[in-house]
Amino acid sequence: MGGKQPIEILVVDDRPAQRRALTVLVGDLGADVVEAASGRDALRLLLQRDFAVILLDVNMPGIDGFETASLVRQRKRSERTPIIFVTAYGDETHAARGYQLGAVDYIQQPVDPKALRSKVAVFVELHRKTEEANRHAESLRRHAAQLRQLADLSLAVHGAGSVGELLELVAGAAASIVGAEQVAAELVVDTAPLLGAAAGRNSGRHVVGKPADSALRAFSQSALSDGGPHVMRLGEAELAVHPTWGTLAHASGRAPLRGWLGVPLLARDGRITGAIHLSGKRSGEFDAEDETLLVQVAQIASIAGENTLFKDAQEANRLKDQFLATLSHELRTPLQALLSWASLLQEDASDPALLARGLEVIERSARAQKQLIDDLLDVSRIMTGKLMLELRPVSLSSVIEAALDAVRPVADAKGVRIGASLGTETLTVNGDSHRLEQVIGNLLSNGIKFTSQGGAVQVVLMHDGARAELLVVDSGEGIAPDLLPHIFERFRQADSSSTRHHAGLGIGLAIVRDLVELHGGSVRAESPGRGKGTTFVVTLPLAQPGEVRSVAPPEGPALENASEMPTTLDGLRLLLVDDAEETRECLALMLRRRGAEVRAVSSVPEALAALDTAEPHMLVSDIAMSGRDGFSLIEEIRGRGGAVGRIPAAALTAYARPEEAARALRAGFDLHLSKPVREDDIVAAVLNLARKRRHGA
Repeated sequence: MGGKQPIEILVVDDRPAQRRALTVLVGDLGADVVEAASGRDALRLLLQRDFAVILLDVNMPGIDGFETASLVRQRKRSERTPIIFVTAYGDETHAARGYQLGAVDYIQQPVDPKALRSKVAVFVELHRKTEEANRHAESLRRHAAQLRQLADLSLAVHGAGSVGELLELVAGAAASIVGAEQVAAELVVDTAPLLGAAAGRNSGRHVVGKPADSALRAFSQSALSDGGPHVMRLGEAELAVHPTWGTLAHASGRAPLRGWLGVPLLARDGRITGAIHLSGKRSGEFDAEDETLLVQVAQIASIAGENTLFKDAQEANRLKDQFLATLSHELRTPLQALLSWASLLQEDASDPALLARGLEVIERSARAQKQLIDDLLDVSRIMTGKLMLELRPVSLSSVIEAALDAVRPVADAKGVRIGASLGTETLTVNGDSHRLEQVIGNLLSNGIKFTSQGGAVQVVLMHDGARAELLVVDSGEGIAPDLLPHIFERFRQADSSSTRHHAGLGIGLAIVRDLVELHGGSVRAESPGRGKGTTFVVTLPLAQPGEVRSVAPPEGPALENASEMPTTLDGLRLLLVDDAEETRECLALMLRRRGAEVRAVSSVPEALAALDTAEPHMLVSDIAMSGRDGFSLIEEIRGRGGAVGRIPAAALTAYARPEEAARALRAGFDLHLSKPVREDDIVAAVLNLARKRRHGA
């Protein structure tokens, strides 16, 4: 890019005295004045330069002013340059001709100096503003192009198959983005600290230089050792006299360096792992903007370099992303039914049957949500074959009906008909009912998503000997033949086909496959092609007479069955501690309507104060609270001694993993309940605490 150009005024007149007079008149308006003695000279100047305004005589030998103006207007570069005719020649007819040729004014001599200066000043200022706008627009275009190149580089480097390929990409992008003629990119590879005995294939120094004979290659080694983790920038003159780098910059037999900009590559732990060096900027010297751009290139290169070198780290990131995607999917499945039915009932709850059905689905979905949260760690075990299922005889018809109920609001909203042909025979499998409902729900959701309004998704249940066969048939977009073998692979996606599932994560059908195989079954997809629908076929072994087996691990001591205990809490004083207002209010209402006298507080200090004044029989407390948590509360209570120190206490918390329950018991709580909790369960917990109090345990 060129620098800022001076603003110039062109005076064209064959009379030297007149040219000089006009030059003096407009020479102090902030622009240089260029004189031309003829139309031909003026046209020659206009081929090379841009002018803010042209002051043009009419009556000149050779090419007169009118012909000169006509030729000026025919040239792209000068077609919009303002022309003011300043002449002692002519009348209204000549003036009209001048205006027809695009002149902005036609001034006859003698000239009013003040008026002419004012008009020329306007065009000088307009030219200045236009040039500033053009420079700004060019800067924006340049920055946009550089950002596009950075974005392209960030994508390209992560596909690099080797260190050499990575450095080639980085070196080319760095030189192009900054605009340099010479570049060297270096990466020092030492994989031993992370990979141990697996290190070696890529270890060593990797350097890419363009051109190959550039002194930058020698520069890179010395600068990497001596430069430190900082950007290094020297102008051409500074580099030539530098005591350390000057000799290398002009080493015999190498392409000499014109300026130098070097940026280190830094690992995540701060180690210098390489560098990018540039020399010979195509326009001007390297500046702060170039530093910023090269630092961004270096950051991209550093990250991509580590990912290219350390495949184990890449795999860990992939597994983490895969787990998070699975988590999102599994949480959304019960939430969809819950939110859809809640929305329907908010709009119209006048139909008692609809209300009862909606509440039933909402409760079932909430329970499924709780179970999913409890099983989040088990989800990761699907990929390692360690997921434990709670197996018991399950009626497939019941599971199918539950899955249909869960997705029905979504299907109705989209205008897709759903139904089932279940036959009259009861088909039972030994399975995990929740996981089987998830399998069928995923397949139904997949069919609904890729079926247009007016289409249909149907579930068909049949059996073949000792195996049940469940078909989910949709009239949707179908699957291309080349994708059928891959649709159950994790993250497999295909635009506008049923291989995409929920926000394009590509995991829904993979989960179906894993869960079906854990049940000893198989799943396959059939489709005649795009636009012809899809059929998913799930095959499961039927339960044999008398077969009852469970592979779920024991969960430890449980509360007494709520159905076998008293259902009222009459006469019990209860201290409830939870900083979530809505949760605290709801729990207090549950307990009060069962007869308990409840003191509900929102913090540990309030709870400690209430212990002295309310004399509660028992405590139910959240764990995670602002300020002080439930652990600090129970620790202080147990440290008081006496009756207060022995108060029965239950932890009611969203921390639901077994190790978190064990920690709560070790801290001094007598029971651990995980949120969300049903009314019957919390009542049963309080009654268990009451029994402990009576027995003086």
